[in-house]
Amino acid sequence: MKTVGARELKQNPHTVIQHVLETGDEYEITSYGRPTGVRIVPDNRSPRRWVPGSDLADVPPMSPRNAAAWRADIESVMDDEVSDPWERA
Repeated sequence: MKTVGARELKQNPHTVIQHVLETGDEYEITSYGRPTGVRIVPDNRSPRRWVPGSDLADVPPMSPRNAAAWRADIESVMDDEVSDPWERA
């Protein structure tokens, strides 16, 4: 495991983080050369911006019965009147 000093991390955090993300190396943060017990560890679960269509195939479709209940719940709390929030009743 590699080490990085707190001062270096403070001065150059982007470089250290990029190195961790690119190589997968773990860094232990030191203070005055002593381990602090804090590590920078890459997250193996990379965030995905797009979801593959095959993942969506596993999502069960909403049954018409549940859809009707959901719509009724939404319509029960909606009203068509617009009110001024600054106006006191």
